[in-house]
Amino acid sequence: MPKIVDKTERRQQFVLAALRVFAEYGYHRATMQAVADAAGVSKGSIYDYFDSKEDLLLATAESLLIVLIEESMSVLEQSPRPLTERVEICVASLLEGIEQWNEVCLSILQVWAELGSDEDSDLRAMMSEHYRQSADRLQAAFDVAIEDGEVLPFPTRAAALSVLAALDGMILQSIIAPEEYKRGLRSGLFPRWCGSIVSTAIGGAMQ
Repeated sequence: MPKIVDKTERRQQFVLAALRVFAEYGYHRATMQAVADAAGVSKGSIYDYFDSKEDLLLATAESLLIVLIEESMSVLEQSPRPLTERVEICVASLLEGIEQWNEVCLSILQVWAELGSDEDSDLRAMMSEHYRQSADRLQAAFDVAIEDGEVLPFPTRAAALSVLAALDGMILQSIIAPEEYKRGLRSGLFPRWCGSIVSTAIGGAMQ
């Protein structure tokens, strides 16, 4: 009997191979042939699942974002630690993932930048949706802390967006000043900075 191929599993195999290739070569130097070689298949097999290299990058970006966000947010949403500590751990987890997949993150940002004002692009829509979901989940965690009586009310949406804005700056620094970024990452200051956004908001609410 012919072998039955699980298309979802096969597609994920190509995504994982693309992650490795984009991490090694960056988006512009990566080729579909290199992805095929990493996956151990013919180049034609890749095109059975992805129409173009940009389409493949979209899939890798979404897969990476899901992993990074879920791993970090799970701490924020499920840990019994105080809110400020949970924010620090959440941010530290994201930063570790960004450092591990720096070249892939850079590839995503490069392609997004090249799209310019194309607001209808799939990559822009996907990244915007994940950004919105991250903000929603941060805000929800802050709201739960207020409902549970852990902290007094504070502007949770503004705090969530401030944490994400801080992360955006850190990602940019990892690209334009990677050595400075690594030193800052080792110091542990970045996560505490994000935690201070929440603690400052809480402190202001308590006055």
